[in-house]
Amino acid sequence: MKHIICMGLFLLVGTLFAQEQAREIKEEVVVKTVKVKDNEKTRENKVKEVTRETSDVELNENDINKVNQDRLPAKTKVEKTTYVDDNILLNETSYKIDDANYVFSPNSEGFEMLQSNENNQSQQIGKSWATSVKGYYIVDGTPHSGIGYFDQNGNFVTEFYNKDTKQVEVKTYLKK
Repeated sequence: MKHIICMGLFLLVGTLFAQEQAREIKEEVVVKTVKVKDNEKTRENKVKEVTRETSDVELNENDINKVNQDRLPAKTKVEKTTYVDDNILLNETSYKIDDANYVFSPNSEGFEMLQSNENNQSQQIGKSWATSVKGYYIVDGTPHSGIGYFDQNGNFVTEFYNKDTKQVEVKTYLKK
């Protein structure tokens, strides 16, 4: 009797897990070597970019009894992740300053700074490059140019010289 109950539970659990939504996953991995020249030596960073596209497989309901069914166009979700020396993990991340929304999109040298508007359209406002000091970035952008780093909360802090006030100012992009 115990064997029959165990087999029944096994079949029930197996059937429940088999009912997941079908998905199509494409993954592309690109590995590059970036050389950073210091005063005394040149160091190499390995940059690995992983692009993963995920979409649900949806079939045409009119073809439900056919062997070869037509697929319906599905929404594709694209995730891009960048690994630097297999230690630092950078994802496309959203930030906010003064009711403005920003997205930092990683690339092989650092990341691009994009400002998004209410229509979810993005405009590039700056770029950053990794420096020879680990964790610090050179920021060149429309609102300001200077040096930046990530604090312990994941916020991106930029320090730049304001020519009008003749002072060094600090702006913090708050992680959403």
